[in-house]
Amino acid sequence: MRWFVNKNILLRFLRVLCYKLAMEMNINTILMMGKTGSGKGTQAKLLSDRVGFEIFSSGDKFRELRSREDWLGERIHEEYDKGLLMPHWFASFLFEEKLLNTPPKQGLIFEGSGRKKPEAELFDEVATWLKRDYAVINIKVSDEEAIKRMKDRGRSDGLDVTEKIKNRLDEYRNYTEPAIEFFRSRGKVIDIDGMPAPEIIHENILEKL
Repeated sequence: MRWFVNKNILLRFLRVLCYKLAMEMNINTILMMGKTGSGKGTQAKLLSDRVGFEIFSSGDKFRELRSREDWLGERIHEEYDKGLLMPHWFASFLFEEKLLNTPPKQGLIFEGSGRKKPEAELFDEVATWLKRDYAVINIKVSDEEAIKRMKDRGRSDGLDVTEKIKNRLDEYRNYTEPAIEFFRSRGKVIDIDGMPAPEIIHENILEKL
C-alpha cells in the first residue's frame, strides 16, 4: 500500500513540475518545423514528456485518413505516397479544428503544421485571435543528413525511397522555407542545430525557450 501512495505522490509532483516548467516558458503553443528526417517527431515527444503538452501531428492524422478504404483515403493516397505536402486548406482545417477545440491554457505541440505560407499566415492569425503565444522550433540539418536518416528509417510508403526523399526536400524548399521566413518575420522562430544527439538538441530547445 505504501508503494502505491508514494507512487501517487510522485506522479502529482511530476505533474506540478511539468506545469511549472510550462509556465516558466510563457509559451503554450509550439510548432516543430524542419526538413524531413530532422527529428521533429523525436523532439516533440521529448518536449511533451518534459512539460506535459499534448502533441498534434498532421502527418499522423493524414496517415490515419490515408488508411481509410473510401474515396478520401484513395485521394490522399495519390499524393501523400509521392512525398508531396497536402493542400494548405486541408492541413489548415486540421490544425484549426485542434486549436478551436482545445482550452487556451492547455499546451499544444504541433508537428507538421504550418508547412506552406498560407498555412503559416492562418496559424498566426488563429493563434493570435485565441491569445495563444507560440514559438516555432526550426530544427536545421543538411540535405545529406536528412537523406541518410530517411534511408535509415526505410519507410517508403510504397514509393521508391530515393524519389520520395527528393520530393520531400523539394517541397520543403518550395513551400516550407517561405513559411518559416513568414514566422521569422513575426519574431517567432528559434533556430536549433539538429545535428547533435537528440538529448542535447532537447536541452538546447529548453534553454532557448
